[in-house]
Amino acid sequence: MIIVLQYALVSFIELFIFMLLWSKFCLKDENNWLKNIFVILIEIIILIIINKTNVYVDFLIRCTSMIIFMKIMYKRSFIKIIVEFIVLSCVNMILQIILISCAHLVGFSYSGKFVMRIVFLLIELICTIIITRCNFSKIAKKVIKLDSKILYYFVINLGLYIILSKFIWEYNKNIILDNLLVYIFIIISMISLNIFLYYYIIKISEDKKVLEVQNMYKPILLDIVEETRRRQHDFKNYLNTINAIVEVSGEKEVKNELRKYIMSLKYSNDIIENIIYIENIIIKAIIYNKLCEADRLNVKFLFNVANNSLDNSLNDYEISDILNNLLDNAFQAVKNATEDKIVILNICEEGNDNIVEVKNSGRTIKPDNIEHIFKRGFSTKKGDNRGYGLFNIKEIAKKKGSDIQLSFEDGYTVFKMSFNQTSKRSKNSKISKISL
Repeated sequence: MIIVLQYALVSFIELFIFMLLWSKFCLKDENNWLKNIFVILIEIIILIIINKTNVYVDFLIRCTSMIIFMKIMYKRSFIKIIVEFIVLSCVNMILQIILISCAHLVGFSYSGKFVMRIVFLLIELICTIIITRCNFSKIAKKVIKLDSKILYYFVINLGLYIILSKFIWEYNKNIILDNLLVYIFIIISMISLNIFLYYYIIKISEDKKVLEVQNMYKPILLDIVEETRRRQHDFKNYLNTINAIVEVSGEKEVKNELRKYIMSLKYSNDIIENIIYIENIIIKAIIYNKLCEADRLNVKFLFNVANNSLDNSLNDYEISDILNNLLDNAFQAVKNATEDKIVILNICEEGNDNIVEVKNSGRTIKPDNIEHIFKRGFSTKKGDNRGYGLFNIKEIAKKKGSDIQLSFEDGYTVFKMSFNQTSKRSKNSKISKISL
């Protein structure tokens, strides 16, 4: 009976440490310690029942039951739970190895006896509490939350190391303890190599996305260049027309006629001139595209862009996703309006934050839909593959530690996002005042 109680106490502390890590890094919005304690207690009962079985079967049942119970309790996908389980098992294993190594350095040999296991587990619990209180836990949350096939491959590798190490430990722990430094070196080297490869592949993937977005907008940029050349070519014609107005108009009429003609040229040229001075080619292409759409739909489109204000917060493909989705929704909201049809884009700075704000005239979102518009698949429009625009924007905001705000101000529906500046750059003057 005493042996069973000792086993139960050791298992409880081990599971509590694991659930503490899981709660901190993976269950931020869903965490419920009543559920967690229930899972721990059920796990202890299972472990006591299977205590006399083969160590490998014991290990398999322990892992499988833990994953199943977390799936049932939190109704999350198996893939996500398995990924989190493997990553946190690796963290737990590294903590244990570090503690055993420190004990060896000061002259204590790990024996696996009850008292020593309890002491080691209590020290590990203290270390875990310290880890969960540190700032770098936010970084770990972001890594664990990444929904990427590359991350899954990385986690599978880690899982194989953990399983192999566990089997060796259960078979003969002295194989590891007698070669502790070599074992630590191998594990750290493997994990470091995987981390390096993971981030290298992620960087390549990010660069590929940026290149795809730039190629997508290349035809639009060529149109802008062509339009600019055409206007330069027409400059000579403008001068000839002005000369003709002077020749054919009377002395009293010439001033009036020239003013009217120059105003028409200014209106026509302002669009291209303001776009030309936007440095980010993606923003430039999107705004030009939307100006053409605004002309077609008889929508007044105004924009105000501060150069470099988003370049140090977002990648080009993230800028494309945010602007296209917000502006598409705004144009869709006003295109059938009978009164003023106005869409306004602001890209600017407020303090240390970079701001993206899109407004459209009218209160175009029903109160009943407000709490649902950012959910995956929700849409008021008919058709397949809808309801992902605002959801994707919200996911980008979460990834960047930001959020998206919806408000109604002065007769406008307003979507606003703010992003922390990751670096400082020189800021150029703003470009604004486009209306159609």
